[in-house]
Amino acid sequence: MATASATTQRQQHDIDSTQQKSALHLADTSMELVTESSTSVPEGYLSEEERSNLMDKIYNNLLDGARIDILSKLPYEMATHVLHFIDMPNLAKVASISKAWNVLTKDNAVWKNVFLHQRQWRIRTPSRKSAPNTAATIDPEQAPSKLAAGGPTGGVSTGSIIKTPLDWKELCRNRKALEARWTTVPAKTKLHGHDDSVYCIQFDNTKIVTGSRDRTIKFWDFQTLKCTDTLKGHSQSVLCLQFNEKMMVSGSSDNTIIVWDMETHQPISRLHGHSAGVLDVCFDDQYIISCSKDTTIKVWDVRTMALIKTMTGHRGPVNAVQLHQGQVVSASGDALVKLWDVASGVCKRDFIGHERGLACVQFDGKTIVSGSNDKTIRIWDVASGRCIKVLTGHENLVRTLHFDQNRIVSGSYDYTVKVWDMTTGECILDLDKGHVSWVFDVQFSSSRIIR
Repeated sequence: MATASATTQRQQHDIDSTQQKSALHLADTSMELVTESSTSVPEGYLSEEERSNLMDKIYNNLLDGARIDILSKLPYEMATHVLHFIDMPNLAKVASISKAWNVLTKDNAVWKNVFLHQRQWRIRTPSRKSAPNTAATIDPEQAPSKLAAGGPTGGVSTGSIIKTPLDWKELCRNRKALEARWTTVPAKTKLHGHDDSVYCIQFDNTKIVTGSRDRTIKFWDFQTLKCTDTLKGHSQSVLCLQFNEKMMVSGSSDNTIIVWDMETHQPISRLHGHSAGVLDVCFDDQYIISCSKDTTIKVWDVRTMALIKTMTGHRGPVNAVQLHQGQVVSASGDALVKLWDVASGVCKRDFIGHERGLACVQFDGKTIVSGSNDKTIRIWDVASGRCIKVLTGHENLVRTLHFDQNRIVSGSYDYTVKVWDMTTGECILDLDKGHVSWVFDVQFSSSRIIR
């Protein structure tokens, strides 16, 4: 009996040794593959193709070896590290293979990696100094340094940011559900209060601000959707506006620009200079940029409110401008998009391709998206000046648009709002009901479209 027992123990030891060697071989191979794949990818992220190839190599490794549960034989930290290379759908499948694998897939760090791999996803965490309905936006690239999981009893507070424990799996689920909702028609809520057409909109986490042909600007509470204030100052239609936490700039058919204090809602300054209606405005911490039906673009000092320069070059009304890090992109009725250097006032490049006048433009430094009376939306590469994609589907003037890394939302005189995939250029959602007139402005966040 003793001899039989000893023999059994040796056999079990041999099996365990074989499994451990296979497991370590898999771990070594996966680490080698990570090193090879990561060298050409910035900031340590693998592309979807590289992740897929990596999993194929690991899977083939398993097929060539003994049919054993290698993952469970790895040290916990190494096993969860292997799971870092599995995408969200396959991670859910892995969880159903065995109890041991299910435990590994519940590791918070695994889901954190899944979330941070999606570059376009953002994390919002409340700020101690903010109002209850406001949030501080954290970039995923900075999340590991700015967000630290708290202990079991609660979050850890440092400075003005409350660092709360994050359930990364729940964040992934919520974000995936949010992405899915972009392919279905959302519920509609209408705001009533203006006496005429609404020409411009902007919103944040707590309020919506609208400008109208009735010459007023209205503030709306985001939670109750009630009008909280009405600003009067322009003598004609309010055509455009932009605000931040300190000030708001509005432009009007009365040829003037009003700068408002966002705390008191009172005018700070009125800017005169355009000889026709002010069609669009934008600003940063240095400049206020305005464009007009008079075919000019004007640059104002944001501190002194003095006119710095007038940029000319368009042969038609300048309908839209966008400012980004010292550069301005303009869109005009002359069918041209122009890129300007603000400091010198020099036009750096023309973007030629639209067949009729332009109504709207957006610019993030690398990409320009423009909408035109030729019923198309064009995506341009700033560096080369090349048109990357032409989006077709609207049946009338594309009056307004807004975009982020994932999608474009556009509004048209065909009474519709469309959502487009930024990568493929496909229309993924057509909101063809809800408006009985032209769509003048549209803005969106990750969870809302306001038009």
